[in-house]
Amino acid sequence: MINITIAGDLGSGKSTVANHLINNINYRIESAGLIFRRLAEEHGMTAKEFNQFIESNPKYDNMVDDAIKEMGSKEENIIFDSRLAWFFVPKSFKIYMYVDVDTATERIFNDKGRVSESYSDMATAKKEIIERRQSEVLRYKTFYNADINNFKNYDFIIDTSHATKDEVNDLVLGSFRLFEQGQEYDKIWLSPKNLDLSKNDNNEDVQSEEIEVVKTDGKFYVFRGHDKVKAAIEEGKNLVAVEKIFE
Repeated sequence: MINITIAGDLGSGKSTVANHLINNINYRIESAGLIFRRLAEEHGMTAKEFNQFIESNPKYDNMVDDAIKEMGSKEENIIFDSRLAWFFVPKSFKIYMYVDVDTATERIFNDKGRVSESYSDMATAKKEIIERRQSEVLRYKTFYNADINNFKNYDFIIDTSHATKDEVNDLVLGSFRLFEQGQEYDKIWLSPKNLDLSKNDNNEDVQSEEIEVVKTDGKFYVFRGHDKVKAAIEEGKNLVAVEKIFE
């Protein structure tokens, strides 16, 4: 058995996928939040008190990361729900869940269960989501030289922007089972609606059976397989397998 790490964008559905997985395979969930609260209890503090304690004691900054790294090296059958768990648990099935910022904003703004992420309006929500992501990217690069935006770091990437929960859950679980068995599987699934067809300097590859895209400035530009993407859009498909992403 092998551990699973789930990283991704805010509002991409990480918790939904993690819960689907534990309902179908004999794993348990460990999230950064759960570990943080457990460490707080071990120190006889509330989560708020423990956060203040860490802020005033820099040497404890990495306690959650260290806990994830230790568990990942000693235990199996764990699903780590953490943006950087893939980095600390390299021997894992590394999942990345992408969602475009407009969809993420709508989901988060309308999710009343996110008490810690409530916003006065959609514009403010979008601005803060973008700023938070930029801050995380910079922080992880600075402290760990880890690029959470680089899709090459993951074994499976899925765009949840327009897909149904069942589509996402089935693809993640099915791909993990193939990975575990050492079989081939499609590693990248993106929404055709998020694939930009405007750049077409590669005319001979328009009808290619393989879809390849270039990821730049947060957008996906189709480099090969334009006709296949167009067909997927016309057929109303929510996801399409992508052979390669150039970054």
